[in-house]
Amino acid sequence: MTWIVGAAAALGYAVGISDIRVTFSDGSERDCLQKIYPMARFIAAGFAGSVRIGFEMLKGLAFQLQDAPENMAFFPQEVADCLTPLARDIFQSFPPEERALHSHLMLLGGHPTDNVGIPGLARCSVHILRSPEFVPAITRIGEVVSIGSGSGVRPYQDVLANLSADPMSLLHGETAGIGGSSLILSMVIQKTIAKNPVPGISQHAHICLVYRGVVGVHTNDENIYPRTGEMIEFRMPKVATTWEEFVNMADCHSPNCAVC
Repeated sequence: MTWIVGAAAALGYAVGISDIRVTFSDGSERDCLQKIYPMARFIAAGFAGSVRIGFEMLKGLAFQLQDAPENMAFFPQEVADCLTPLARDIFQSFPPEERALHSHLMLLGGHPTDNVGIPGLARCSVHILRSPEFVPAITRIGEVVSIGSGSGVRPYQDVLANLSADPMSLLHGETAGIGGSSLILSMVIQKTIAKNPVPGISQHAHICLVYRGVVGVHTNDENIYPRTGEMIEFRMPKVATTWEEFVNMADCHSPNCAVC
């Protein structure tokens, strides 16, 4: 199970926030998986659903993007459109029991030439592709969307709907500097999960920022100061970043048919 939240901000960047929990076929859960990654210049991708299919999707996308010259960048819409047939082929190559876990993808992109209205600030985008057709759906600037099981949780839906309904909601964070909205969004997501815990969703998260100049991923680590007691260090546990690492970390669990 998982919840990956994404938005294209009005000031030249896209943000994706992804939890790290995996649910195994026996119903047990573990915080052990990074689900969002830089893929190319100004392009990032996250996955939900079957872990095995998700990693294969990233592998296929990386192969598709590998031949770009070092000083060139892809148009996000073209990446999303070209991913559709590849994703369909990858998805159909897996057995029915694996496909039954579904596969959802989120692409974050920064346009290499188009500005959002202010010179130097890229027009960014978020595309969602869902199995089995993987037809890319682009979101509007300021709209906050998600993939994974968290998308079906009513309190989570309400929070994202409220953020999307107010075009200025994310802009308030920019008073702290460009990118400040990502911090506010991360805090909102973390508090929403804490107040409304559901199986399969972790409070630990990776935060991915995509600008025209860079793609970066960091964690939502923090020091928590309760009214009573000593400081609590909230830190990201060790996570798998490849299928091979995930298989090793699964230990006694079967990594096949594991969902995120």
